[in-house]
Amino acid sequence: MHDAAPTRARQSRLLPRLTLRVRLTLWVVAIFTLIHWGSGGVFWLYQRAAIKQMYRDLLSEKATAIAEPVATLLPGIPLSNLETIARRELRWEWFGRYRIDVLRPDGRSDVSGREDIFIASELPVAASLATRGVTFTTSALSTQDNPETGARRKHLAMLPIGAPNEPRLLVIEVSDAYAQRQLSLLRRVLLLAGAIGPLAATIAGWFIAGVAVAPLDRLRGFARNLGPESFGQELPFDKDDSTEVARLSREIEDARQRIQTAFQAQGRFLSNVSHEIKTPISVLMLEAQTLPRDNMPKAFTDFLDSAEEEMVRLGALVESFLTLTRVQDGKGVHRELECAANDLVIDSVDHCLPMAQQHHVRLSPRLLDSERDMDTIVCGEPELLRTMLDNLIRNAIRFSPNGEAIHITLERDADELRVCVLDRGPGIPDDQLEVIFDRFAQAEGGKRSGRGHGLGLEIARGIAELHGGDIAAGNREGGGACFTITLPVKIEQDDCDNEIDADETPED
Repeated sequence: MHDAAPTRARQSRLLPRLTLRVRLTLWVVAIFTLIHWGSGGVFWLYQRAAIKQMYRDLLSEKATAIAEPVATLLPGIPLSNLETIARRELRWEWFGRYRIDVLRPDGRSDVSGREDIFIASELPVAASLATRGVTFTTSALSTQDNPETGARRKHLAMLPIGAPNEPRLLVIEVSDAYAQRQLSLLRRVLLLAGAIGPLAATIAGWFIAGVAVAPLDRLRGFARNLGPESFGQELPFDKDDSTEVARLSREIEDARQRIQTAFQAQGRFLSNVSHEIKTPISVLMLEAQTLPRDNMPKAFTDFLDSAEEEMVRLGALVESFLTLTRVQDGKGVHRELECAANDLVIDSVDHCLPMAQQHHVRLSPRLLDSERDMDTIVCGEPELLRTMLDNLIRNAIRFSPNGEAIHITLERDADELRVCVLDRGPGIPDDQLEVIFDRFAQAEGGKRSGRGHGLGLEIARGIAELHGGDIAAGNREGGGACFTITLPVKIEQDDCDNEIDADETPED
């Protein structure tokens, strides 16, 4: 008893969780199949009973039609006359092969020129003569007695004819071959419909489920892309609609607006505090730099150097907060400005070169040098783009061993620019690849030169996303990390002309 719950838990973990669309489709198929097969079974029973009843009604009608002319020829009706009358009335395909006879009360045949074809002991002659209408009896056909392929049973219709003082019994025997063929055809049709029905239900259910979950997919896509940079995007739903999905979308939209308001308030607070802190930091740094140090004790000068270093670091931290707030707000960014890709890398390398020399690390840029790509332009604010690249290069400098080189490479693929920063440091642990761009996230392990704030990578990614790009982090073979910036490039008219010329085939 105690093992039932763990067993169910293990089974739930082993079974894959189906999506909502698949589950809805399965429900539609199951319900449709149950109704379809149930109605098919009811239809089959009804049709089988209807065919049987119609068979009897038609046989009764034909027996009555045969009885009238036969009665005028009794007693001792000639075989030829009986066959002529029977062929005229029983020529329908419904009856196929048949046998007909006229019996006396003792069970002997009253047809001249033919021996008995029915065994009197097997027929209810006396009971049938006592009735006024048609009497029916049915028996199974054995294999050797089966005159027709597909027939399963034989039907006998018995009708009293003749004068009351000399009664005779008209006996007509037919097989159910035609009825069995009709039932077989109906059975094949129902089986085919039973097989095609679930398939059609699967297609229809998949389409209906897709329509049903499409709004949820849009909500999921919106939630997946929801972030500080996308708080200004509204949900693409009709707010006047009264459906459940529309009500849910309105609630999510209200929550988004509340989060956006709180986030903007937090950003304004952070920006105001950062601006307020900059003034005392600048004052303290200026006083530490201008204070005369002649004839001062070494401990005093060491304290001033430490205070100045910490003020510089604190000022850089405040500037990082201001840049992060600016990037997250997306305000003041001039996307109509242009920046040459090669110039961006050259400026960033020159800006980071003193830090690289201080840590005994070489910077090795590889620029775009082909005639087509060397003038590649990136649309956006050059200062922010350089800050993005600076943060990645400085991060690589901090983790690079002495004497190693940091490679900054540029590659262009159609309308996309890739900037890769590669180092030979300790790399990034696998469990931190997903969170390395989070705020204050810092890789543990490995030797690091200098201290960072844990904001540089988040600022870099924010700037890339602000310009329609992205940054990915990974590890290099043989050790080291690789950060790849992807940015859209400005498509020049010359590039379009070159692509058109390349596609054209010169005529002979």
